[in-house]
Amino acid sequence: MQIFFTKLLWSTLTLTGFLGSIVGFVLPIIPGIPFLILMVYSLRKISPRFHRWLLTTRLAKWLQRREPKLAKWLID
Repeated sequence: MQIFFTKLLWSTLTLTGFLGSIVGFVLPIIPGIPFLILMVYSLRKISPRFHRWLLTTRLAKWLQRREPKLAKWLID
C-alpha cells in the first residue's frame, strides 16, 4: 500500500512539473526550467528504465564532463 502512495506522489509531481514547464515556456513571467527539473527528477524516481536511458544521453554525458557537481545532483 505504501508503494502505491509513493508512486502516486511521484506521478503527481511529474505531472505538475510537466504542466508547470509548459506554462513556464509559454508565459515569460514564470520560469519553466525548475518545473522541468522537477519533472525529470520525479520521473526518474518512478521509472528505473527512464533513469538508465537518461544516463546514456549525450546531454547527461556532457553534463558529467563539464559540470560534475550539477550532473551528480541532477542525474545520480
